[in-house]
Amino acid sequence: MMSLSMWSIRWRLPASYAVVALVAVISLGFILQTTLRDYYEKQELRHLHDNARVVSNALANSYESPDDRLTAQLANLSFLTQTRIKLINADGQVIADSGSPSEQTMVSISAPPPRDFSFSYEPGLFQTPQASITVFNVPADQRDFVFFPQSDQEEVLAFGVASTPFGFGLNRRDANLEERSGQKVEMALFSDNTLIGYVELSEGPAFGTRIVNDVEQSLVWAGALAVTLSILVGFFVSYQISTPVLQLANATKRMSKGDLSARVSLSRKDEFGLLAKSFNEMASRVEHTITTLRSFVADAAHELHTPITALHANLELAVSEPIGGQKNTYIQQALTQLKRLESLTIDLLDLSRIEAGMGKEDRQTIDMVVLLRETSELYASRADQAGLVFDFEVPDEPFFVQVNERQMRRVICNLLDNAIKFTPENGSIHVELRKNGDFLRLQVQDTGIGVPPEDLPFLFSRFHRGRNAARYPGSGLGLAITRAIVERHQGKVSVESSPEGTTFLLQLPA
Repeated sequence: MMSLSMWSIRWRLPASYAVVALVAVISLGFILQTTLRDYYEKQELRHLHDNARVVSNALANSYESPDDRLTAQLANLSFLTQTRIKLINADGQVIADSGSPSEQTMVSISAPPPRDFSFSYEPGLFQTPQASITVFNVPADQRDFVFFPQSDQEEVLAFGVASTPFGFGLNRRDANLEERSGQKVEMALFSDNTLIGYVELSEGPAFGTRIVNDVEQSLVWAGALAVTLSILVGFFVSYQISTPVLQLANATKRMSKGDLSARVSLSRKDEFGLLAKSFNEMASRVEHTITTLRSFVADAAHELHTPITALHANLELAVSEPIGGQKNTYIQQALTQLKRLESLTIDLLDLSRIEAGMGKEDRQTIDMVVLLRETSELYASRADQAGLVFDFEVPDEPFFVQVNERQMRRVICNLLDNAIKFTPENGSIHVELRKNGDFLRLQVQDTGIGVPPEDLPFLFSRFHRGRNAARYPGSGLGLAITRAIVERHQGKVSVESSPEGTTFLLQLPA
């Protein structure tokens, strides 16, 4: 297994997931905090403004009251609104201050004597012998008025209270008395349309701060959880990605060291499975190519060695012989081997050029009917000399194709040459050209010796010769060249054989 550094995808992917999760949480937290802070600041300002309007109406009627009564009213209003209230005269001087609402945390309930309220509201919802609480159904157009009944009676009950988001509470331990709003509202006091002073409300409830702080703490925990989960998911995804990549890398490394049998065992249906399948196919082709090349080199060496050995022997005999006699015979045999060697090297050179793709630039539009007729006429006389019946069937109309004329002529010559060579006397050869859909179909059929079934799969391989063709001359390169040329023209060549003869079928795109 290849060593992994910190720059490996197995580390970088989880890190990137963590960074994305962290950025997402920070962005969401910033937006959420900004929204909440803006919302609660508006609510706190609205709270101060609404209460300032009511308080200004209440204090406008009692502005000239004695200082102790005015201070008591400010204290009561401060407690009810949970704000700090200052009464300022027209000159800007503070004449009364309720103090911070965090200091006003005691409430007392007294037992007042029966009192005659000079208001026409409907009273009487709850009364006991010890205390009296009266709730008034105030008309809608007078709900901004606040009344302060006074009592000098004995205190019945006293307890501490604290403001909460749900109203007043008796459990002061849950209240943070230091959390107050920093906003303030100032509203003018008028009496008979004359400015007599101002009322200022500040240090209102700051429940939004507590909520925002709770949200911040929750976001911290949520962010930590999101980053942790993203790292775990990142490791899982990176493992799923890096494992097939490492398998491909290991297989590639093995092939680079000469192990052509290296393959990737990856049964997946995603892109990695497709990549592994393509790699295995490529590796198989590379292995086949190398194996074929090795076999080709061995076969070529053998085929070249045979005529070279014969040539060497004939020349040695010719040198040792006196002029005349057998000397000319040995020289003639040496020339024959030399021609065979020359033909073999030419075939090898042509095959390498064809497989390298050379000759594509020489393609032109030709009439296959004319080409087949010209080539067949040359081989018809040879067939007649060998005692064979040679006939060919071509259409009257022309068949035009885009091919390399020299290479296509060689294909036809190879097929006709084999048919004549392997067909015994009194046999027959039939050549037919016709159009089949989008393809031209050339068929060469003979009544020759046939091809053994075990040789059919290798018939178009280099230097391969059938077991029943050993006594016939040839290099075993003709059909290999034929297949290479046809495939370079996007065509197909196939063979069917039986003891009664062989049929070659060539198809070219029209």
